[in-house]
Amino acid sequence: MLPFQAAAPSSPTVFWLFLLGLYIAFFLVALWVYQDARIRGMRGPFWFAVAFALPIFGFVAYLIFRRERPT
Repeated sequence: MLPFQAAAPSSPTVFWLFLLGLYIAFFLVALWVYQDARIRGMRGPFWFAVAFALPIFGFVAYLIFRRERPT
């Protein structure tokens, strides 16, 4: 056993709960991107799909390409 394996959870339940948490976090970020894109007059469903399919890259791309907020 390697030194850091002793602290790793051996239960697959912990792994699946971690993945579920990541999925929920990515969904919430994509939902925020959708709502923000709609407010800014951009295509909300497109940006939701990009942010959800490519979580980190899609979010950063949205932050780079988003428009100014309408006044």
